[in-house]
Amino acid sequence: MAGARKYVVWFWMLCACSAGLTGPVSGQLTSLEAKKYGSWLAKKPNISAINIEGNIFFSDDKIKSHLFSRKNSFWQSFKSGSRHRVLRYSTIRDTMEVKYLYLLEGFLNVKVSERFDISPNDSSAILNMTIDEGSRYLVGLTDLEANDSLSFYRELTNVAARMKMGEAVNPIKVKEIVFDLKTIYANHGYPYAVIEDHIDAQAGPSRTVITFNASEGQLVRFGDLIVTGMSTYSPYLARREVTFDNGELYSRKKIIESQKRLYSTNLFNSISLDIRRNENGYEDSTGRVYTRPDFVFSAIERRPHFISTKTGASQDSLQDLTWDFSTAWGKRNIFTSRRIELSFKFRFIIFTQWRTLYHRYQIKYTEPWFFNVRMPLTVTARFEPGVRSQLQPYRIETWSLAFSTRKEWSEKLFAIVTARYENVNIFGIAAENQTQFRSEQGISIRRKIDITVVRDTRIDKFMPKSGSFTTYFAQYVGGFLKGDDSFVKLEFSWARYQLAVGRAIYASRMKIGWVKEFGRSHEVPLNDRFYLGGANSIRGFRENSIGTRKIDLTIASIDSSIVSDSIVVDTAYVALISNVGAHAYTILNQELRYPLFWKFWGSLFADIGNGWDSFADVSADNILFSYGVGIQFISPAGPIRLDYAHRLENGIYKEDDRFHFTILYAF
Repeated sequence: MAGARKYVVWFWMLCACSAGLTGPVSGQLTSLEAKKYGSWLAKKPNISAINIEGNIFFSDDKIKSHLFSRKNSFWQSFKSGSRHRVLRYSTIRDTMEVKYLYLLEGFLNVKVSERFDISPNDSSAILNMTIDEGSRYLVGLTDLEANDSLSFYRELTNVAARMKMGEAVNPIKVKEIVFDLKTIYANHGYPYAVIEDHIDAQAGPSRTVITFNASEGQLVRFGDLIVTGMSTYSPYLARREVTFDNGELYSRKKIIESQKRLYSTNLFNSISLDIRRNENGYEDSTGRVYTRPDFVFSAIERRPHFISTKTGASQDSLQDLTWDFSTAWGKRNIFTSRRIELSFKFRFIIFTQWRTLYHRYQIKYTEPWFFNVRMPLTVTARFEPGVRSQLQPYRIETWSLAFSTRKEWSEKLFAIVTARYENVNIFGIAAENQTQFRSEQGISIRRKIDITVVRDTRIDKFMPKSGSFTTYFAQYVGGFLKGDDSFVKLEFSWARYQLAVGRAIYASRMKIGWVKEFGRSHEVPLNDRFYLGGANSIRGFRENSIGTRKIDLTIASIDSSIVSDSIVVDTAYVALISNVGAHAYTILNQELRYPLFWKFWGSLFADIGNGWDSFADVSADNILFSYGVGIQFISPAGPIRLDYAHRLENGIYKEDDRFHFTILYAF
């Protein structure tokens, strides 16, 4: 709809220009008046008032909210742009915005006249707009005149039926239907189909008849694929990415899909897939006559070898300041179509100490067509020899081998499967002390299989206004893979986005997770449990502060006061409370996002949920709740947001407030 509006806006702008709406006032001006108004207009006077007459269907406020021009005010002067001033194209923009507003509601013959008058007091401008709404056209009947013997005739009727009886005759929607009808024809072998729309109001504006006349034109089948201009890579690489074969019915969808797949190979900077027309006629077994044009593929190839280097400061979770340096070398066409990449990375502690924190070496191999199926398989081998220093007399050596593949069923539905085998060797620690050392340092050998399924129907990933985002995640650790730990983890997340009132967006999300040890493992490692709270979870709580609690009794040196993160049990003991994570959790988020001004948006939100040892512990009494407001600045990199959240008291969590500052929306 936004794209359609853009073209209508430009259409009305051209119409306005052709009508001579290029000055601040309407009518013919004498040379003296033109000189006077031209001098006045050059000063870009402020707009002191906006007067609207003749409008019945829309209120003054509704029309003013859609105008390009704005009345000058204290707050308006702080906004970017000059909409509160008279510009040479102000009348053009105002007229087309108002006409567009009325067209969407069926006022096909609306007329708008506008002029700016000079205020005698301060030479500011008064905008006077007169609107002649005309009749409102409503749909009485929708008719499709097409060849009903076509196999896809029902698809055509379903699209044409989107115009409902009694709704406003929206010319933008009519053109969208025409485009969709042509797309259906083009995806079934008729790219030359002609669709004409007719709006007939002879029976009265409230019984308007909309007719779509469709002529399929010549049937077309795909011809040969001719690959030209490829010198670095084999033409076979382009042929196998194309989704159509010689003799198949023409399909615009298959051409677009082929172009996407060719770009995704990462072998080309640009591609071209052009039709070489063939005027010869062919006849199939049913007697239908068709043409069979060839397609010519050409591309600008990327270099097969590549080198990249990165360096810069970073913040390590356990160190003050570190410096990273990494470099990689790769080849895109090893063994004809495979890709290989060699890289290494160093991290140094600087200033407080000057030593190497770790160094990592990695080789990555990608098979784009695994088992002759377009399901890329990536094999990654990583080796960290570890470091030894005066502060760290031992050395921890790790190596891992990971296999990852991705299967796409459509642009919106795909799955990722990853298997990782890891091994750890410790040098400098006696064999009899290694078990205790690993426990103290949190070192464990992880061998696991991850499966993630994603369905994403959002159009805009940063500012979703419609669609949904669903993920299913399953992880199997240990078991027959061996390793130090064995557990199963499952997570599900579903988010939905829809327009509310005006441009406001209503967003909701539900998340649920569960993890359980099995086999020889007696518990799930702390790092693999669930920790809730924070800017992207349940706001009003510190990051990762929500989970099940462990109480350790210690002899107290105090007998009355309550200390931080502990509670007094009696006069002899203090119970220290620590967060040991949750084995099960549920989160429900609700958020209303609405535009404020310029690139700033606001939001109202409510978050509920908690983490437990098991779902059997869930009750209405232990559900945590927080609510609040937020403000976002929509930057090119995504929304930068500041949220204020207030949480309600529940159990050990006291009533409190918290600010969260981060980038991107919580979901």
